[in-house]
Amino acid sequence: MMAEVGKISGTDGRKGQSIPSVWGTYRGQPVVIIEDMGTSAIQLASSITGFEATRQKLREPILQRRIISKRIFKEKEKILATYSERLGQGQQSRQYKETYADLSRQQYKPEYGEEENQDAFRDALLYKVAENFGEVTEQDNILEYAIATNNLERETMETEIIQVKKMIEFFASPSRNTINVGFANTERMKWNDKLMILGEHLKTNAALKIQLLRAQELLRKTHKQEIRDGYNLIPKAAAVLNQHYGSESTPSALSFAVAYRDEVLTMKSPLDVFEVFIRRQEKKRENFRPYIDSMIALFGVDMTSSNPSRSKEELHSVRDGLFRIEICGQIYDSVGTLGQDIRRLFSKAATFGKPINHLKG
Repeated sequence: MMAEVGKISGTDGRKGQSIPSVWGTYRGQPVVIIEDMGTSAIQLASSITGFEATRQKLREPILQRRIISKRIFKEKEKILATYSERLGQGQQSRQYKETYADLSRQQYKPEYGEEENQDAFRDALLYKVAENFGEVTEQDNILEYAIATNNLERETMETEIIQVKKMIEFFASPSRNTINVGFANTERMKWNDKLMILGEHLKTNAALKIQLLRAQELLRKTHKQEIRDGYNLIPKAAAVLNQHYGSESTPSALSFAVAYRDEVLTMKSPLDVFEVFIRRQEKKRENFRPYIDSMIALFGVDMTSSNPSRSKEELHSVRDGLFRIEICGQIYDSVGTLGQDIRRLFSKAATFGKPINHLKG
């Protein structure tokens, strides 16, 4: 169905010029098209309706844009999820990002560019990781995350370098590409500058990766067994907490696994473990019964798993130690109950002024 149109002319109040207009109906709807070749469509709409075009986004020049595709963004988020969930630390993903940003900033410090300062560079990375994560398994895990993210960033820069080289090649042949020679030379210089900057960033990225690997090597050399036990036990501890207490609290799972590793698996004497608990109990006011029950539950999961943390002989020894610790706890609770009963009894006697003759002898 064709529109029924007619033409009229009006006057532009600003310039006194005639404005050709089209009017009529199309499918029963009124049609008015105003043409003004002197202004853009957005400006014209603003002048007619009072609409201000505040949502226009100015695009950066292509030389200043970073090549961050959706694929790369998703890859970064995938890496973050992999390593933060590895120890059940999904809620700490922001801290993972911030820690990697801190590590990345270290590579731009001029003092670390010299060969004699490479050990200081490595130690600075270890210090920053330890500052944000207190347990050695966490520290190893954040270094793993940093290395994986560093690899992805290097791949991104290498892709960007390939694209920049293509732009340089394009502007190097102005006649073939029908470009003004002066303009082509200017653009080629700009792209060469960007290529040089990317090359410098690639060097610092490579230097950071070397030191991240050195930091991880030193950490694993110093805390080999602790890190191995951490990766083994933290998921088991989380499963025990989820099964027996109905919640999978990340900090609790971590501290639970660390206590089992550092107090139970390495115990030389059951009395030493119990003494450690008593000292901690004075500060945290923990109850012994939940402590020993949770340790026995984790021991059971550890011993029956496909990857037990120790040999069968060592775990049998641990089981016997846990049994003795449990007896110590029962005696401790009995003595505590008896002490409370005695204090209550003396309190009543003092209240009523009666001698406690049956306690004599």
